[in-house]
Amino acid sequence: MPSGQEKFLAIADLQGWGYSNSDVHAYIASLSILQDYYPERLGKLFIVHAPSIFMAVWKVIYPFIDNNTKKKITFVENKKLRSTLLLDIDESQLPDIYGGKLPLGQEDS
Repeated sequence: MPSGQEKFLAIADLQGWGYSNSDVHAYIASLSILQDYYPERLGKLFIVHAPSIFMAVWKVIYPFIDNNTKKKITFVENKKLRSTLLLDIDESQLPDIYGGKLPLGQEDS
């Protein structure tokens, strides 16, 4: 985002997501806080690596999202991941796991 921009861009990586680690009520509460208290803070939300099973939960959550917020959410196809993210994120700020140049700290196991 441009210098001085007061909105944020987020990447929600759902790789490994499943029903066992989902909480629809928490998702709805988070959306409510974002929409009701910080409506103009979200610049864009990219959802990546969304498993097909997530779409069932998405259908439950989607009606609770206001139209302005819906416009800011983009599902990204795996084969277009890097090119899509680079439309809004500078390569120097895009984490290397998504094809950018920003190294993410890996803790030693």
